[in-house]
Amino acid sequence: MVRMFVYLALAGLSGVFLPWGAVLEMARGQPALASSPTSSMGWIGGLMLGLAAAWLYRIEWSTVSERLAGWLQRQRRRLAWVLLGSISAAILLYF
Repeated sequence: MVRMFVYLALAGLSGVFLPWGAVLEMARGQPALASSPTSSMGWIGGLMLGLAAAWLYRIEWSTVSERLAGWLQRQRRRLAWVLLGSISAAILLYF
């Protein structure tokens, strides 16, 4: 449940910061503590950054290399097909 909340929060953060060009234009002319629709952007960004940091803190970083090596061993055939396909596509596009 916590992971789903973090994913939804990160998705919401990416949706909040999409219109930054227009938001920055509106925010330049107003004081920092004005009650405008853009004044809560910093609070939302800080909340999302805190949630992301808390989620990253829960990852057991000492086992990342072992898990990555295991995943690569399991995906060896698929990665070989991807490599072969990309080489073929590169040759077709080059010539």
